[in-house]
Amino acid sequence: MEELLYLVGGIAILIFTLYDFFFTTISGSGAAYLSKTCAKLTHKLVLVLEKGICRRMLNISGMAVNLSVLASWIFFIWLGLFLVYSFNPEGIVDSSGREATVVERIYFTGYVLSTLGIGNFKPTTPFFEILTSLFSFYGFVFFSTSMTYLLSVSSAVAHKWSLASSINSLGSNPSEIVNKFLKMDSSFSYQQISNLQQMIGQYSINYKTYPVFHYFHNADGEISIGTSIARLDEAVSIMLNNRKFDPIREELQMLRESLDQLFKNLKKRFRNKADEEPEINWYNLQLPEDLLMEGFSEDQTLPERRKILTGMLQNENRNWKNVYPNLA
Repeated sequence: MEELLYLVGGIAILIFTLYDFFFTTISGSGAAYLSKTCAKLTHKLVLVLEKGICRRMLNISGMAVNLSVLASWIFFIWLGLFLVYSFNPEGIVDSSGREATVVERIYFTGYVLSTLGIGNFKPTTPFFEILTSLFSFYGFVFFSTSMTYLLSVSSAVAHKWSLASSINSLGSNPSEIVNKFLKMDSSFSYQQISNLQQMIGQYSINYKTYPVFHYFHNADGEISIGTSIARLDEAVSIMLNNRKFDPIREELQMLRESLDQLFKNLKKRFRNKADEEPEINWYNLQLPEDLLMEGFSEDQTLPERRKILTGMLQNENRNWKNVYPNLA
């Protein structure tokens, strides 16, 4: 009976982990349960350490999350295969025919998964021989697929930093962004908006495909993606709700639609994390007098948008003062 439990438990762990691995790395649909849970727990630990030690701990967040996810895949595949081998201890023997001990079966399992061969132990039953061949091949697939996945995540992270830098080049707060667009030539403003729209669209796709890349942070506040997206969205809201920007309204609306699509992907993760409602009055910002005299129309979408943005900021241990430095 105990041996049957080993077999059933081992097979169940293998199926669960293999599904999680292949769904996360090649489905393009996000992360499965094990990867998602492991990433969240590791990220929470990094944020705690960041508060207790120093802000530069944020720089290792993405690396720590990726390593913990990889380690969880290796651990559970190793555990599952070991349990399957353990349901018939006589099925693994050394060169003299002696039955492998528990520690030796753990060693043999790792040797098989590492694609090094079978070492000084070997399977003796047809079932174990086929199983050993399959997981020797899986070891090769695991390492090659993992490396490809990590390279894709690295590319998405590089795009994320590029987006943050592009937004920050427009201004360090929403007021500066608005003022810069006011001074821009119309053709140049069209180009800037078009570039931002494309980059946000790609960021939205990357987030949906590789949600783990959202755990990559930077201790440098200038390239915080949460702060950057919040600054841009606030600036776009200001411009869309003021008639001074009617000449580029259509382009701004297209940029807003790209942000809306991004928020749809972010909503499930970040909206319920918000525990603060920022009190922001656009009339108190450092904006040109003629812009303030024109007035702002009411935007019913702001409360919902700010809830998602608040969650994004909290995900990086930041708040609205990083968006509006002079916020009371």
